[in-house]
Amino acid sequence: MGMIKIPEPAISYFNSNYAQIISSGNLAEGLWNDKLAKSVVSISGHKYAVPTCSNGGGMMALLQIYKEYYGRKKVMIQSNTMYGVKTMVKSGGHELVGYIDCQLETLMPKLADVENAVESYNGQLNELVILLSDIGGIINPDAEQIAHYCKTKDIIFLEDCAHSFGATLNNKQAGTFGNAGVYSFYATKAIFAGEGGVVITGDEELAKLVKGYSIYDRFEQKMPIGVNIRLPEIQALMIYSVIKYYREIIANKKQIADKYIKACNKYDISYIDQESNNLIGNYYKFILLSHDQQIGEYLPNLRTKTSAVYDYVLGSSNVIAQKHCCLPIWYGQEEEITKKVIRELSQSMSNC
Repeated sequence: MGMIKIPEPAISYFNSNYAQIISSGNLAEGLWNDKLAKSVVSISGHKYAVPTCSNGGGMMALLQIYKEYYGRKKVMIQSNTMYGVKTMVKSGGHELVGYIDCQLETLMPKLADVENAVESYNGQLNELVILLSDIGGIINPDAEQIAHYCKTKDIIFLEDCAHSFGATLNNKQAGTFGNAGVYSFYATKAIFAGEGGVVITGDEELAKLVKGYSIYDRFEQKMPIGVNIRLPEIQALMIYSVIKYYREIIANKKQIADKYIKACNKYDISYIDQESNNLIGNYYKFILLSHDQQIGEYLPNLRTKTSAVYDYVLGSSNVIAQKHCCLPIWYGQEEEITKKVIRELSQSMSNC
């Protein structure tokens, strides 16, 4: 179907700087990790940023730190999320104590879903972490309310922002609502650089612990936990080069989304709007919804799709996997692919 393309200015910037890394011999924990952290702080508006080898590495660091230092042993996750979120909880030595239902309208939980899950939980709230994932390129629309609720209940709220770098809610960036968030720059993400993640937080002590954990605290030698999840300098440069142009990437994807939106409005097809209710998304995915039947029955002629978010559920929100699909949308997408999708949508609706 095509391939994701890194913006040419980002490639040029990378090519102009990578040789210096190699010739310097400083291949880790150097200039580009620092520059990346400062860039993410500037973009996110949060106080602290710590680069890591991946989103998962950063999330594991947070989970284990909250368990070791704050006694947070229990974790709830949402039912519609990547299976790896579930495996991270157990790998971190935590007990997975529940799944939070999600709604078809956003593929994420509402505040009421979080409240229901907490009310049905029999354990101590001061042992609990709620880990929620932004889906498809937008921040959970209830993120502010959920963060406030968690704070009043003494629950730690972690944001999995693998899908949402550059997205905003009420002019606040993804990852800035809870106690901490983690971005992903994996090869298929909205803002993509092959691999890598960044932990962001407003908590200075937590940021110091994540930084120490990421290099197994080999310098101060005070932490009882830690592994090597540092980001190599070459990869830090790659991410830095790409996020310099993150607005251009999102703008390019929005141009494709606008064409899909026009077709959806014409044929009365439901989709997740990434620019409503004080949300601005990054168009990681363009998601179509079917409220009354399975998505394949609703759009029988739609063949040009990308993977669903997700085609399975971990809890009880089974309807979500069956009633949504995703249209191809990536930076530099070939015009013919977009036109083909729109033709297939038209054919599907003409058969209704």
